[in-house]
Amino acid sequence: MMSPARGFSLITAIMLVLLMTSLALFLHLRITTQWKMATNVESQLYSLVLAENGIEYARTLLPHVELNSLLEGLDGEHSGTHNPEWRSPMPFREARRIDPSAWIPSSDDGLPAYNTQSLLAKGYRAEGNGYFFLRFSNNPEETAECDEDHIVLVRSLGIVPNQLRDPFFPEVRNNVALIEARFRQERVFSVPSPLTLFGDSGFFDWQDEQFSVEGGEEFGVSLVSVSQSTLYQNLVDSLSIAQQERIRGQGAAPSIRDASPAYISERIYQSLFKPDFWNHFLAQLPKFVDGLTGGIAFLPDGGVLQTSFSGILVARGDLILQDRAEVEGLLLHLGAGSLVLKDEAEIAGGVWMSNLDSTGEVLKSRPLSLRVSGSPAIRYDRAAIRKALTYFPPTQLGWRILFPETVQ
Repeated sequence: MMSPARGFSLITAIMLVLLMTSLALFLHLRITTQWKMATNVESQLYSLVLAENGIEYARTLLPHVELNSLLEGLDGEHSGTHNPEWRSPMPFREARRIDPSAWIPSSDDGLPAYNTQSLLAKGYRAEGNGYFFLRFSNNPEETAECDEDHIVLVRSLGIVPNQLRDPFFPEVRNNVALIEARFRQERVFSVPSPLTLFGDSGFFDWQDEQFSVEGGEEFGVSLVSVSQSTLYQNLVDSLSIAQQERIRGQGAAPSIRDASPAYISERIYQSLFKPDFWNHFLAQLPKFVDGLTGGIAFLPDGGVLQTSFSGILVARGDLILQDRAEVEGLLLHLGAGSLVLKDEAEIAGGVWMSNLDSTGEVLKSRPLSLRVSGSPAIRYDRAAIRKALTYFPPTQLGWRILFPETVQ
């Protein structure tokens, strides 16, 4: 028969073993929980980083796409807005459960494509089996099918598979982050004519009869007035009968139209009549300058161009294009001097001229100044203008993180 002392020792040993086992089990569970939490936090943060990368990628795409074609997708038809999460690449619930490498979209609306054969529906794969997916949609102020103001929403969905599956929610395979950004394509300088004059008056000096302003199917000169204007009369009075024949395009020579009603009524142009736009434009422009090698060039004090340039040339002060100077794209002359076209200089694309005072609450216009001699040419080229405009980065108007409770 076991003595009381030995029985007590046995019970003590058993209790100690149970205590040690319980402590070891507790530590194991605690470490496992902490590991799962750390792993899930890492995956969640990675999905957020991927979603942010998607927004940055969308920013680089926007200058180069035609928005209405993008909104329709490759099938050329908008599928509608019946799905409550139609703006997102896929529903939040589905994103948490799917294998992202095998996902097939039900609609191609707003999905960017490399070419007519390859949709980017399978997303963009990153290290660690992470993905981000993009979908563009029109801003709520317009219909879903048709963009007019060049403002769109883009949603970027970051998906990272869980390294550890939760036994209580085995269907949840992924950590997901969804970001929405609001962008505006910068198209205010999509000039409608080879020569667009934005102002109320001007001084024009045409010294020869060999120059040419060729509008093709468009008007040769478009006039946009800020207030009461003598610009049309100033321009016509400066031209001889023979010189008027050198401004060709739609309608009879000289091919000139008043584009003010169109600029005032169309939303994308309305910012041009606000001082804030011009103050912001001139303040931000130096940040994006590439130089006279191409892209965006800014000559705040004017200068002389005798070589070729492709892109957007912005200048103030006296700017002289002479000899065989060539500009392919856009020439924006913002006043504070004269634009001088001489010899055999040629512009393929469009010219914008304005001379504005944006220091007050109301935009005011000073006289424009254009001098032409020799046989320079301004030839309207819509494709060159469109290509030049891609150098302007889109403007980000908003940014937010969406959650399952707020997404729609």
